[in-house]
Amino acid sequence: MTVEAATAPDLKSTARRVLRYVLPHRLGLFWTVLAYIGAACTEPLIPELLRTVFGKGFQASSFSVWWVPVVLIGLFALRGLFGFLGQYMLNQTLTRSVMDMRRSLLDALLRADASAYTSLQPGAAVTKVVNDPNQVLTLLSGTVVSVLRDGLPAIAMLGYLLYLNWQLTLLSMITTPAMAFVVKRVNRRVQQIGARNYDAQLELVNKVDDITRAWRVVRSFDAGDYERGRFADIARKVQRSALKVSATNALTQPLSQLMASVGLSLIVSLALLQARQTNTGVEEFAAFVTALLLMTSRLRHLSDLAQPITNALVIARGCFSLLDTPAEPDRGTQDLALARGELSLREVKLQYPGAERPALDGLSMLIKPGQTTALVGASGAGKSSVIHLLLGFAQPDSGQILLDGHDIQDLRRAALRRQFAVVSQDIVLFDASVADNVAYAQPRDAARLEQALRAAHLWDFVQTLPQGIETPVGANGSKLSGGQRQRLAIARALYKEAPIWVFDEATSALDTESERAVQQALEQWQGKKTLILIAHRLSTVRAADCIHVMSNGRLLESGSHAELLATDGAYAAMVRAQHD
Repeated sequence: MTVEAATAPDLKSTARRVLRYVLPHRLGLFWTVLAYIGAACTEPLIPELLRTVFGKGFQASSFSVWWVPVVLIGLFALRGLFGFLGQYMLNQTLTRSVMDMRRSLLDALLRADASAYTSLQPGAAVTKVVNDPNQVLTLLSGTVVSVLRDGLPAIAMLGYLLYLNWQLTLLSMITTPAMAFVVKRVNRRVQQIGARNYDAQLELVNKVDDITRAWRVVRSFDAGDYERGRFADIARKVQRSALKVSATNALTQPLSQLMASVGLSLIVSLALLQARQTNTGVEEFAAFVTALLLMTSRLRHLSDLAQPITNALVIARGCFSLLDTPAEPDRGTQDLALARGELSLREVKLQYPGAERPALDGLSMLIKPGQTTALVGASGAGKSSVIHLLLGFAQPDSGQILLDGHDIQDLRRAALRRQFAVVSQDIVLFDASVADNVAYAQPRDAARLEQALRAAHLWDFVQTLPQGIETPVGANGSKLSGGQRQRLAIARALYKEAPIWVFDEATSALDTESERAVQQALEQWQGKKTLILIAHRLSTVRAADCIHVMSNGRLLESGSHAELLATDGAYAAMVRAQHD
């Protein structure tokens, strides 16, 4: 999900999408504009004050000199107050819009199809959801502030200049088309380089994310220098693209100033000639030149706005690609309160995109309710693919999967997954307390917490922690050992009141004593829960009511441990191989 550096990117649709998050808070924008209009109205009063001073100020009887600093300071104080109010209201609108955008992006991430997670790096997801919305709206809010802070006073000053001398004022606009041409050309260059710079920064984020997650692998392979080299290569790419963006942005201001200086010098010269020919007083000339300089200063700031707008929309287009990620299909319409736990697979075929052969090839299997069923076989036999299908993370290419006689395709995904509690091969824990991890997304019950932790052979350990069950476990359980992490994941599954429990290599990281304790805890649920065990270590599945032996996506044989040993087939060969 990268941002392509298109030759003619259409950023208008991106701008409209950004506006959808800002418009609900338009009342704040209204007050922002109103405050800056108040500040802009004070702008023409400054050259008017100069005109009054130069016209009548040198006459002793006209007015007190001390009124000049009072009025001047008052004008700047009033303008500062309006500016503060405008900035505050705009920031309030900005923070609310950022929050709404982040919510939408996170919702898209939560609803994304399982296939999206194969290409979306965690670091890129963090950047798109957390950093990009704030950066986009910060850049755009800075632009809005400049438009209101400089644009409105420039308009006010333009009106004042037309009032003073409309001929010279209209003549001063001759450089505007040339400035617009320069800004347009530079803006096109910024779009192209900015898109490449955004992709390069995402690549750098992903590299840091990889190093953080795989630090044990990096150190065990003594790959520090290797990773430093790879990081330096990507960082240099980011540095080069960032420098190009900065150089392009920096080019706009001097070119705009050069053109503005040409127009300003011409207008000042013409104003002097006109003043000599018409004997215009010094006060009119001073007021006109002061107003013109103030307006030119404001317009110079406005000439720099195209670049931040373009940069913001390039970033917005990148993070909005997450919103465009296809959502997980959910065509089910039926609900299911609590299943008995009978599962039936009928001639199921599944082939992953790009795979040379099917993961499941006409698989038929029956898992009876209340029984412990084991799936065994070599790696690649299709065991995990069965669980993948049962949870609705993929759809079979053909065949049918039934839960208590209901085709799971007819069930809503949420209703289907409520029936399962899963401990997968890849243990995932949250950066929260022990209790929060066990009772994840469910109401807390102290008795159930203790029961689940005792069954997972973890209660005694938890009692030794500084804060007991409220002790944080760190990012993905970094404060726990491998076995403790696995037992905590098992406790989380045991806590969930689901009729079907799936343990995919759930005890692989446990020592023999802990594994036996967990097995004994599971035995008390036989007849009450449907247990599905996936294991390479056959000692784990000896007590299962039924063992399904799989190979190449097909079912080779089924039966109890004793029955399969008696047939002396594939299972018996596997048992002998593990004992040799």
